[in-house]
Amino acid sequence: MGPLKIGILVPFTESAIDSDIGASQRRAADLYMKLKGGALAGREVQLIYNDESALDPAVNQVRIKQFLDQDHVELLLGGAGAAAAYLLRDTADAAKIVYVDTNASANALSRTPAGCAPSCMSRFVFRTAPSSWQMSEPLGEWAAKNGQRDYSVVTADDAFGTESGAGFIEGLAKNGGRATGRITVPAKSGADWAKVIAGIKAQPAKNVFASFITEDAEGFIAAWDAAGLRAAGYRLVGPGPLTDAQVLKVSKGAAVGITTSFPWSTEIDSAENRAFIEAFQKAYKDDETGQPLAPDGYALEMWDAMEVLEAALAATRGETKNVDALITAFEAVSVKTPGGTFAIDRMTHGSVEDIAIREVRASGASFVNAVVDRIGSDKEPAP
Repeated sequence: MGPLKIGILVPFTESAIDSDIGASQRRAADLYMKLKGGALAGREVQLIYNDESALDPAVNQVRIKQFLDQDHVELLLGGAGAAAAYLLRDTADAAKIVYVDTNASANALSRTPAGCAPSCMSRFVFRTAPSSWQMSEPLGEWAAKNGQRDYSVVTADDAFGTESGAGFIEGLAKNGGRATGRITVPAKSGADWAKVIAGIKAQPAKNVFASFITEDAEGFIAAWDAAGLRAAGYRLVGPGPLTDAQVLKVSKGAAVGITTSFPWSTEIDSAENRAFIEAFQKAYKDDETGQPLAPDGYALEMWDAMEVLEAALAATRGETKNVDALITAFEAVSVKTPGGTFAIDRMTHGSVEDIAIREVRASGASFVNAVVDRIGSDKEPAP
């Protein structure tokens, strides 16, 4: 059969926006293949990377085309942002090859909303990263069920922020909750966080849902802490990236008490999670401290992708040319990952996995997302 070439589009160079996401996912994929001796299901695998651009879709189009025309890849992975993921989706659908979304949370990748053309669910697309809805709707249900019914909703104006806010409000409503007000912030704009905090204070609710990633999450949490909102009785919740490990590294104690929802935490006590963390820390060192580098949520998403891919290839004995058989194999995947049991939903091609409700707590000299509750078998609604 020859080597299986896999094209991975993620932002990993220092000049790329959200390069930490891609760098972390690249570490995870490379380490997984190293531990497997460079082969999956008995077939040699070559990972081919291209740098994702968050600013210019034309750049991503050129790089994705290169995967097909020059590198002759048989599978596509990646997509840190929704725009790149939609391009990868469209390419996979046209070329009739499988694409696995490893981070983009855009709901339409596993749905068929009205007017969806062409960036929507495709039989060639699978996702190992949770959707915006999966991270936020169950959190809304959980919050309202636990007596936190009125929320001020603060989000970035990108797809992740918009969809997360809508999902959270949907979940709140199922248990009698509501949004008392909404604040939208331009994503990655160097926002006036003091003005955002003032807007929160002007709302009647002391419960706040916020959906931000990377630098925006760091900026918002810093402003939240500087304003003394936690001490004033405010409560902050959000989807997992709000307190990802890279955010906690910067925010430190300012993030204590924030509750988030995500399929994984370093604090999950399982053999699979312990092995994942141990292997990652053994392989990588923190660039600033020189200490062993723990994996983050982005690494986990790629690790899950590699586990799912290996399971599918095992079912096809490494064969990828018969795409119908490969799709059937993906649809049947059920594996034990660091987060728990992971399966692919046959209807949506999204993930079926537990969601951990996590609270930021101090752990020695560091800060972790401690698991305080779990929501079982979370999955996207039927398309």
